[in-house]
Amino acid sequence: MVLAPSTQTAPLPTPQQYLQYLYDEDEWEVFTVEWVHALGLWNGRPYLRVQRMGGAGDRGADVAACLTLQGTAGEWHCYQCKHYVKPLGQADAFPEMVKIFAAKILGTYELPTRYVFVAPRIGTTLDRLLLNPPQLKKEFFIAWDDADSKLGKKLTPAVRDAVGKLARETNFSMFSAQDLDEIVRLHATTPHHVRRFPQPLRPRPDADPAPAEQKDNEAVYVRKLLDAYNEKHGLSLETGQQARETSKVKRHFTRQREAFFHAEALRLFARDSVPDATYEAIETDLYDVVIEVEDRDYDLGHDRLDAVIDAAMAHTPNPHNILAPVVKKKDLMGLCHHLANDDRLTWCKEELS
Repeated sequence: MVLAPSTQTAPLPTPQQYLQYLYDEDEWEVFTVEWVHALGLWNGRPYLRVQRMGGAGDRGADVAACLTLQGTAGEWHCYQCKHYVKPLGQADAFPEMVKIFAAKILGTYELPTRYVFVAPRIGTTLDRLLLNPPQLKKEFFIAWDDADSKLGKKLTPAVRDAVGKLARETNFSMFSAQDLDEIVRLHATTPHHVRRFPQPLRPRPDADPAPAEQKDNEAVYVRKLLDAYNEKHGLSLETGQQARETSKVKRHFTRQREAFFHAEALRLFARDSVPDATYEAIETDLYDVVIEVEDRDYDLGHDRLDAVIDAAMAHTPNPHNILAPVVKKKDLMGLCHHLANDDRLTWCKEELS
């Protein structure tokens, strides 16, 4: 569950500040996996698998995003994570490039078709080189061919020669870097963002009105409402349309549908804003309150419904849950019908037996 940011006078760090100064290499890799999952696809092709590879023996690949079921034996993209205090420069990038060429020579991976450096800060010179692949390749081989070069020195002579040959045959446009602000912008669209960065929740949009026609996902809770109406008023309603045309129940029925869709709007907002557990905590806390009311004896199912709705409307969501400020009374009423839809609540006695 995501907790609400604590009240304080000093401004909270920005996500960029968290990432640059408060994260270590391990957490940076986990964050990168979340971001790559958010990317989801490349040029219209989906990533079929995103795998964290970092650690000893990763052979120059911290995160692999695979475009085929063959994984890194097929077409894939490499996201190389570097989390340093200083900006990432050529002296940091070139050895990593050697590793990925060596991995191909040694049969560890196919050469990725895209290789992205993911670092909080990219040095100005390296950034410019990555925008100019021919110049990047030229500078790489100036360093590679230098008599005092340490690039690939731990490789056997035969493997180093093969790495050099492969690199000369490779188009260096495969190498790029990602801007931190762009990474944060996309990550902010995921439910992980508010868990990582305790910023205020974005504004919740207004809920759309209930649709005129009953939707398939309304069948269960509507049936339970009709049973309650029939028992109380001696009716024989079989459809929501009949309820809308019956003066004794139409206003009540309309309010319940509006509440159902209001709560559905909350669920969708939460799905796009916070981890699932945060919304589930709102629903579970409400259920723990109303189930005790629902479980009592009543003369009529409608009485049970009224009592449960009253208890829900009196309930206050946990103020430490980041969603709490955007949960409205109509959401709480509607969540009762969501719970009824899931057969966790019901109204008429015969349904309880």
